[in-house]
Amino acid sequence: MRTPTTTPTRAPRDTCPTRPRGLGAISRRVSVDLTPQAVEQVAQRVAQLLGDRAQRQPDLITAGELARRLRVERPWIYKHRHLLGGQRIGDGPKAPWRFDLETATQALARHRAVQTPNGGA
Repeated sequence: MRTPTTTPTRAPRDTCPTRPRGLGAISRRVSVDLTPQAVEQVAQRVAQLLGDRAQRQPDLITAGELARRLRVERPWIYKHRHLLGGQRIGDGPKAPWRFDLETATQALARHRAVQTPNGGA
């Protein structure tokens, strides 16, 4: 891996009260020349971190969207919300329900298999 082309220098400590500090401070640019291998390592690590995050948090959809995708009525979704793996978002009597599409699809397939013996034949 190559070394940086410029070395950041630390500015002398200034006691001037009018000089901006913190969020309003002026940033210094540092130029770094990365090898293709270093860029690839960074890209792989970012992809790994994003993949881990995606696995932990499924995309949740509303009952109406789930009903549309499963081609059932919205009241049926609410009636079977526990079967479909529904999650209540928040507290209170009017907290909305959200659903993971993959979990709900698998649950619906199991439900239909039980309702139609012999695999629907």
